[in-house]
Amino acid sequence: AVSSAIGVYLQAHTLHTDNLLELPDSKTEKVLAEIKEFTQLKDAFQRRGFLYKRGMLLWGNPGAGKTACIHLTIKLFEERMNGIALIANSPSLTTAALHLVRTIEPERMVVCVIEDLDEMVAQHGASEYLALLDGESQINNVLFLATTNWPERLDKRFVDRPSRFDTVEYIEMPSAAARRAYLTHKEPELGVE
Repeated sequence: AVSSAIGVYLQAHTLHTDNLLELPDSKTEKVLAEIKEFTQLKDAFQRRGFLYKRGMLLWGNPGAGKTACIHLTIKLFEERMNGIALIANSPSLTTAALHLVRTIEPERMVVCVIEDLDEMVAQHGASEYLALLDGESQINNVLFLATTNWPERLDKRFVDRPSRFDTVEYIEMPSAAARRAYLTHKEPELGVE
């Protein structure tokens, strides 16, 4: 948030969701496995002289599970890594917030969530988002996790440049096995049929 009296500041929010489930046979499993692997690679990045950061763009139809994947990632960062999640609604405020975090917590892992990236770019313009992802505003120890329903609306500079989004993953609608697991968990009284 921003205040005329103090400038940019961070405010804690509790993530309110339904019970989060890691469903079988889903792209979310693959994405979470990649993220878990990334969290173990800091030394390898540093040895090669790279910033310890990566970007993942999740795309697919509304209701496919992109936001659920984000919530599971935030839970992973908070519980297993003592990390911080930032929700990016404005590129300039997000850049300022990331630099503020780095002033206070130089080594703490951050997941920066940009939901509906295509809409955010249409609203704020591409240049600040490009700078945030891998330009003059980039920082260390960060995972950028963005979503879109329409990747074709994004400039190729977002989807075809690995330094911005090294993983562009299609999140398909849940399989029959995933839907069964979800319904069994949520409504145990339901019969198999």
